[in-house]
Amino acid sequence: MKNDQRLAQAKALVQYLESGEEKQAQEIINELSNCRESELFQEVGRLTRELHEAINGFLLDGRIVEMAHQDIPDAGERLNYVVKMTEESANTTLSAVENGLSLADELGRLSKSLNAVFEAGGPGELQPGSLEKIKNFLALVDNHSVRLHAQLFDVLMAQEFQDLTGQIIRQVITLVNDVEEKLVKLVVLSGLKGVERKPGKEQQMGPTVPGLDEEGAMGGQDEVDELLSSLGF
Repeated sequence: MKNDQRLAQAKALVQYLESGEEKQAQEIINELSNCRESELFQEVGRLTRELHEAINGFLLDGRIVEMAHQDIPDAGERLNYVVKMTEESANTTLSAVENGLSLADELGRLSKSLNAVFEAGGPGELQPGSLEKIKNFLALVDNHSVRLHAQLFDVLMAQEFQDLTGQIIRQVITLVNDVEEKLVKLVVLSGLKGVERKPGKEQQMGPTVPGLDEEGAMGGQDEVDELLSSLGF
């Protein structure tokens, strides 16, 4: 109904009320009420259709299906692989360091023993068997230097996992950001209002991570944060 039609009906309604013609006044009131209800119903229907189509478009997004059936399970396997490689590297490094310390201790102990032999013999003098001890010590030094080199090389190789695991973790982070973007779109479509919630103790477990505040809220991504804030999240 156009505005001029509403204005004409309003004027007629006033005239009927002033003249005491209640029946005609009630008819105009009913017409206005029915018109209003019809327009409201049409608007609700239009909004419902738009929301329905938007949600269908969201659900039909092939990327959503791909993430649900492939990317997310794959991300779990990738992270498990990272954990496995990290544990193996840590064990290899610890074992190599322990073996290296043992070799260094043995060299130190024999070095002190040989030094005692020199001190006991006096300047320019060697006790019987001293040359044999020196020969054995030098052979031991040569052997242990090779073994120490091998242990240190193991430590070096064990750290190469960081390059591969770093690539895997970056891929998972990209997936998480993609999922976050899709969820934000779903929140916008649903029009839901979030309730502010403080993280519980179970969410605060683990070491402190740079870039996270005391409550565990991740910084950055200003646009996403601003959007979620405007929605009440």
